[in-house]
Amino acid sequence: MKRNLKNILILALVLISAGGAYMHLSYHSPAKAAYGWIPFISAILSVILLPILFSFRKTLHLAYIINGFTTIIGIITMVHYSLVEHALTNVIFILIGKFLIGYVIFNMEIHNLEAPETKVIGWRVIRYPNMGFWMVHLFTLSLVYLLGNLLWR
Repeated sequence: MKRNLKNILILALVLISAGGAYMHLSYHSPAKAAYGWIPFISAILSVILLPILFSFRKTLHLAYIINGFTTIIGIITMVHYSLVEHALTNVIFILIGKFLIGYVIFNMEIHNLEAPETKVIGWRVIRYPNMGFWMVHLFTLSLVYLLGNLLWR
């Protein structure tokens, strides 16, 4: 059953990534502007490479890291784009869903689902692979992006 659920979640990751890629191509076509290549390459990673990496236990950590950071970078840039151009909160919600699917796949494979939950306390909250790790990176990368945008215009 666990294997079947993992395969369904990987399929969901492919489908949500493909939907996000399709939306990105309509907003940021690589043919129209050079910055359109970044979402295009990210979409290829998400649709083709990530499902393969999530399929094997040896590459699970790499898939989790790539999925997390592409999602964080996408959220930050889409919030900026939404504030400057027009509201695209639906894309941000798709990215959050993509991250959560990867998070569930990772935790299904790493942790024993039938063991009682252990509390993470202290500095371990912000260490990999806990959710605090991602929150720290979201905050830090957002701050760097904001400062870069304000100081180097």
